[in-house]
Amino acid sequence: MKVEYDRDADILYIKLKDAKIVDTRMLCEDVYVDVDMDENFVGIEIWKASQNAILPISREIAEEVKTVLERCA
Repeated sequence: MKVEYDRDADILYIKLKDAKIVDTRMLCEDVYVDVDMDENFVGIEIWKASQNAILPISREIAEEVKTVLERCA
């Protein structure tokens, strides 16, 4: 798996495996998946990634860190 982030375009791409992409499908607004000829996911593209993925993940990590620190105090 490989993760790439284009800061200028604010697009996060998660490459799940090396395979020839035969189609790209919209899962929902701002989320697209690339599929191979067997219709297996090859990659996931998230538009507005800072809003749709990065910020939510950062918030979850911050909450986990806060919980751990409170337990240690």
